[in-house]
Amino acid sequence: MPISDELLKYYYSQHDKYSIRTTWHQQHLIENILDIQGFIQSISNNLGETELKEPITSYPLGYFQIEQPSRINYAHMVFLFSILERRIRALVKLTIELKNITKELSDYKGSFLDRVKKFLKENLDIDISTNNAWTNIMTFQKVRDCIIHCGANINESRDHLFLKHLADKNIIELNNNGYMRIGNDFCIGMQSATIEFVSTGLDNLYSKLVELEIEKEKQHRT
Repeated sequence: MPISDELLKYYYSQHDKYSIRTTWHQQHLIENILDIQGFIQSISNNLGETELKEPITSYPLGYFQIEQPSRINYAHMVFLFSILERRIRALVKLTIELKNITKELSDYKGSFLDRVKKFLKENLDIDISTNNAWTNIMTFQKVRDCIIHCGANINESRDHLFLKHLADKNIIELNNNGYMRIGNDFCIGMQSATIEFVSTGLDNLYSKLVELEIEKEKQHRT
């Protein structure tokens, strides 16, 4: 049954009333970016737990039971971090627009999260490093960077001492050549850390952006 003109008119009136709007919103759907609960739910829905079989050390079954699951978990980690990074980059871009900031995220030095931390502290006076999940999320970034930039060989990583410490504490494993083995427990832990970081570490940022958007809308009306 076709949608009536009255229903469409009502829909657009509600959309105008409750949606967060900017020029950038027309292209990038800001209301979805600011949907923190939906973001958390997407992490939970897309990255469920998996169960590995007991390790078998005989070749070639040893490869498929030990090495291959670790490589699959590499992809799991990269995928999860990319979800977080894309959301944060969108929030940073929105901050730049709402506050008319001339400095880009790329103008700051350090790792991705280090640059985000400096950007938010300088422009919004928000310190995301005070969140309880910060340590875990930084660990996550270092592991992900090693996978992406060094093929998971910690000997070639700028964070090799940190990663060696993780291995010494049995948080990750290393094979004889210094390549990381990522287990299910680590993946599940980083997934939980990501959810905690978004829900408690980025909450001030979400709230601040909503305030800025409301203020911008008021100025536009006057």
